[in-house]
Amino acid sequence: MTLSVGGVELVELQEIKPNAPVIICGMPDVGLVGIIAVSHIIKELNMKEVGYIDSDLFPPLVVFHQGEPKYPIRIYQKDDLFAIFSETALPPESLYPLSKVIVKWSKDKGQSTLVSIGGIGVPNRIDLDVPKIYGASTSEAMRENVKKFGIPIMEEGFLVGPYALIAKLSKTANVTNLLLLAEAYPQYPDPGAAATVIEKLKNFFNIPVETKTLLERSEEIRLNARELMRKTTENMQKMGKSQEYELPLMYV
Repeated sequence: MTLSVGGVELVELQEIKPNAPVIICGMPDVGLVGIIAVSHIIKELNMKEVGYIDSDLFPPLVVFHQGEPKYPIRIYQKDDLFAIFSETALPPESLYPLSKVIVKWSKDKGQSTLVSIGGIGVPNRIDLDVPKIYGASTSEAMRENVKKFGIPIMEEGFLVGPYALIAKLSKTANVTNLLLLAEAYPQYPDPGAAATVIEKLKNFFNIPVETKTLLERSEEIRLNARELMRKTTENMQKMGKSQEYELPLMYV
């Protein structure tokens, strides 16, 4: 099955017929929190590659794993858990059609929850042993769960980037979107923040993943992800990411 929206194609490598799946997104963002967290979940659960997303709007590149060329944005599955994971920085012009195809595919598959994992840049991250996680959702019931698990609700503010579009489009499409954002280094890969988000995510869903090995590999991950973080930072500046640190006008 191929789903195409605005020049972005989502291709299933096999027929996918899940039962109310949970779909987790890891996109390039502050601290690469989502990418690091979702990559770790994929590896720990030995999830199977079942699809990919491609477009002429994406950079002209391919990634290699064990000598095999792979699409940079791929979809993985383990039972009714899915992960959408990007290994490349995303140009701003690709975000609208990419977000639309993700939300449409999620709705078509009868998702129970579309989860966005990201970071919130904080200048004092180096002083935080355990970064704080903030939550938001298009669903009132899910917001109650966020509160129940002791996660502060992101009460006011802006969000810019792919997760902002996914949240907006999910609301329009009546898709339950859960957003979990960890305090993170603004311009450095942050495995510690990713590990903290994973631990909170386990409160919502049965995801048997430990984070000890992720924390042990923190320095290796930071070194390997430096270039991706640099390019992601450039793209975030182009899309006005600094607006996240302002309050909406009506609350000033």
